[in-house]
Amino acid sequence: MKTKKNLVLAIAIFGGVLFTVQATNLIDLDGQTTTQIEKKKRKLIKWG
Repeated sequence: MKTKKNLVLAIAIFGGVLFTVQATNLIDLDGQTTTQIEKKKRKLIKWG
């Protein structure tokens, strides 16, 4: 009975770690694929 509880606990911990790693990878990928346009002030050149 004790080994069965330990096995279930180990599987639950392993599953939680895998879920966390997968969620972290998805967040990182979303951050890489988003495109942002950086706005810069333009210098106006006066002629004459």
